[in-house]
Amino acid sequence: MSTKTPILILLGMCLSFSLVLAVIIALRPQPAPPKRRPPALAQYRAPAPPESQTRPAPPAAPAPSAKTEPKPQALAPSPALKPMDLTPSAEAARELDLVKKELRAQIAALKKDRDQMIGNLAAQLADLPQTEAAAQLAALDDESAALVLVRLKPEKRRALLDQLEPARGKRLTLALTPPSR
Repeated sequence: MSTKTPILILLGMCLSFSLVLAVIIALRPQPAPPKRRPPALAQYRAPAPPESQTRPAPPAAPAPSAKTEPKPQALAPSPALKPMDLTPSAEAARELDLVKKELRAQIAALKKDRDQMIGNLAAQLADLPQTEAAAQLAALDDESAALVLVRLKPEKRRALLDQLEPARGKRLTLALTPPSR
């Protein structure tokens, strides 16, 4: 087998993969365009001028003479700015409440899963020898390590804290002690 054969095989595989990828991209459905929302940052909106209020045509000026000076024309007053109503509609308020409820439910589910995983990890660390359990605990951040240590028996907790580096053991011990009133 010459050195050209693997190169040709690899090149053929790359080309076939590129062809399949191009076909998949060409056949995928087009996503719906996102809904456009009006910008919420604008505080003031200039009202549209009424159709009857248009700029008057300039009067016909007499031929300038040495005695007459041109008079400056007065500009039409600009329409007053009106503050925009930024109070949310009832539909937007309901949608916001619905999103808040969904987020709270997702957070509760995530906290439940986290507590279950930390409980499983604590049970596994309780069964391991102290050196291995301390190595596993050292890989965790301080918050997770404190949550795991709370679920262990006090004897095992003290032994694991003694196995850790002194500064980290002290931080975790402080994290485990309830604040005094």
